[in-house]
Amino acid sequence: MTQKRKILVIKTGAAGDVVRTTSVLNLFKDDSVVWLTSEPYIAFFQDLDQEIAVFDINNYPDTVLSDVYDLVLSQEEEADCAKLASSLNTKKLVGVYWDNGIKYTNDSKPWLDMSLISPLGKEAANELKKVNPYSFQELFFQSLGVPFTGQPYQIYQPPVERNKRRIGIEKTAGARWAYKQWHGYEALGNQLEKEGFEVIYFGKREDIRDYLREINSCGFVLSGDTLAMHIALAYGIPGIAIFNCTSPTEIYDYNLLLKIVNPKLNDFFYSTGNDPEVSKIIPYETVYNAFKQHYGKFYPTLIQTGDTVSS
Repeated sequence: MTQKRKILVIKTGAAGDVVRTTSVLNLFKDDSVVWLTSEPYIAFFQDLDQEIAVFDINNYPDTVLSDVYDLVLSQEEEADCAKLASSLNTKKLVGVYWDNGIKYTNDSKPWLDMSLISPLGKEAANELKKVNPYSFQELFFQSLGVPFTGQPYQIYQPPVERNKRRIGIEKTAGARWAYKQWHGYEALGNQLEKEGFEVIYFGKREDIRDYLREINSCGFVLSGDTLAMHIALAYGIPGIAIFNCTSPTEIYDYNLLLKIVNPKLNDFFYSTGNDPEVSKIIPYETVYNAFKQHYGKFYPTLIQTGDTVSS
């Protein structure tokens, strides 16, 4: 019998980034995995069909420090996590570590050269992002020497009855990324309700599992480049995501997601500004017509795809 490897993953946030990183769990089905994350995100790892111990990055047992690992995946671009990764006893470390400052391993360069910790500087890193042709998963798996072949996210999926005509809309975005917002969500929701759809708007929940449950009840999800988009992808729910200021290329669509990209994306690329006019660049009609076509692709008997509007 092959001995189980011991794997440790450090990935604490943001929530959507934690979710997409779980695709790597497919590579460790027969191994023993420890994952350090932020306390609210421990719920993502509930009831998974593999051996995984998940701990709060601020409250983990001493055995995490004393164990010997075959592989440490250090995926957090933050000093304390880098120092922790460097203190662990491991045969191999991939990602971020500490050596008189934050550094990262050579095999992580294709991804982390585009990050905020890139020694190239923010401007050069963003220029690399603009021309990068690969998804996060492709680059992440490349750092492990394994091809990405569409391995899905692995997160807790609450049992709930899914309604194909329930459209979930996430119209909010974090304070840092005001440009992720789009002006037309409510108008679109109102129109879809007139057409007989049930529309629900996601909101912040005290228990993130309630948020997961709400998304899992939907047949289609509309959002920006947000956590809701990643959760929908994890649950195999088709949807549309609007990209106003972040890289659409980094998001793997799993043959579920239609991306609508701001034609002036490069003007606001990873900008944290808050000019409300940016949310109006993509016309309402573009998103409405895309919904009719993309929803109809998955549920052709539930929609008349010819009902579109002109801009």
